[in-house]
Amino acid sequence: MCKSKSFVIILCLIAGLPICILAQSTNNSQVSSYKTTELVMSMSQRSLVMPGYLTELKALIARQAYEFWKRGNIEPYVSHLNVYSALHRANKFLDYDSARGLFYNQVGFHSKKVTSIQFGSDPDHYYSTSADGSIYKWSLNEPGTIPETIYQSNNIIKSADISGDGKWMLVVFYQTGIALVSLDKEATGDLPAFLDPEPVRTAVFVPHDLQYLSVSMNGELKLKDLRSGTRQVGKTDLTIKSLEVDKNDGTIYGGTSEGVLQSWAKPYEIDSGTVHDIKKAWTQQSYFGYELGTFAINCMDISPNGKQMAIGRERGDVILWDIERNQLNRIISSHQSAITDISFSPDNELLLTTSRDRTARLWDLNDSRKLPVIFDDHGDWVLTGCFDPAGKQVITGSSDVFLRTWPVDPQVLADRICSLISRNLTREEWIEFVGPDIPYETTCAN
Repeated sequence: MCKSKSFVIILCLIAGLPICILAQSTNNSQVSSYKTTELVMSMSQRSLVMPGYLTELKALIARQAYEFWKRGNIEPYVSHLNVYSALHRANKFLDYDSARGLFYNQVGFHSKKVTSIQFGSDPDHYYSTSADGSIYKWSLNEPGTIPETIYQSNNIIKSADISGDGKWMLVVFYQTGIALVSLDKEATGDLPAFLDPEPVRTAVFVPHDLQYLSVSMNGELKLKDLRSGTRQVGKTDLTIKSLEVDKNDGTIYGGTSEGVLQSWAKPYEIDSGTVHDIKKAWTQQSYFGYELGTFAINCMDISPNGKQMAIGRERGDVILWDIERNQLNRIISSHQSAITDISFSPDNELLLTTSRDRTARLWDLNDSRKLPVIFDDHGDWVLTGCFDPAGKQVITGSSDVFLRTWPVDPQVLADRICSLISRNLTREEWIEFVGPDIPYETTCAN
């Protein structure tokens, strides 16, 4: 038995051991940092594999693992993923709605795939669009309530955007044009919807104005206004799949099927051409030998502080691009299939990605070593996702027709467990699933 920490350290140095397990204090009730990490990982996995009919036990083990994780000075790069997954899975089984076949985070559904989720000026409500031609309005704080139908069409809705004042939604139909749909009948009067029949590849609102930018099927960029008409502001021979307009300086970015990110400067003059072809810049840089290649750009988002652009590609990766310095910051690679949507959190700290691999993932932008939290409840492609305005929840929509919500902070999931369970682990359960050498404590203070 080792008599002192110094003696253990000397032995470790002589033996060349990669890790040395030392007690953090002489108090026997505390365990080492390494042992706590191992315990948290083990308990989280035990909770995940435990069958659903042991509902309360499954939840209590996940909750206790979270308590150790929150209190302990432990390895942060992997354990947070396991802890979140265990808490979320436990919550799923606590109040499953067998009558409707819904788990707790299933908000509701459309009759066909969900194509877009958007927040307007009201932070307590959001909108979803679907290939069934409908727009629904949902309550953020009362999930499961019946949504309000804002608009119904016989056309397939491909994408959507909301005006800066939150009063209008721009809906892009598949091969059948655009609709501007009123979200505030008191402000917009008797014009519930305005139809633009010209087929477009994509379209978005121009910030701070009731104008929208569209890309025609032959590559013409057009700025349209309900009052002043239409003018052409650009032209490209490439196939634009996505548009983004920088709220800070008005620069237009177009992501193309050819993998080129084009841009046009305000005031959108035709003869200004492209400001720069970012592909030329990023192919001249290396990222740990990563092959940048040519892959379609499916989606883009600019951080709220205007410093970074996130570019989601068909390859399943994300390019984080420094806008001011025009250079590569980081490449995020984890999804097994194409990125379908991408969104920065309001505080610029997190990035949400959705993918055809049936998952959405939440990334820490400040530490590339941290694994993402994985949201994997959808049964088909996850096509869209966004943060709520406070950055506390994520909402996702899928080809499986469902919308789901996810809290960003795992504390919400942990607290929910204790609000639904009226018991704690028995001492026998503690010995079995935590260990006989760790003093017993109550998991939920009742």
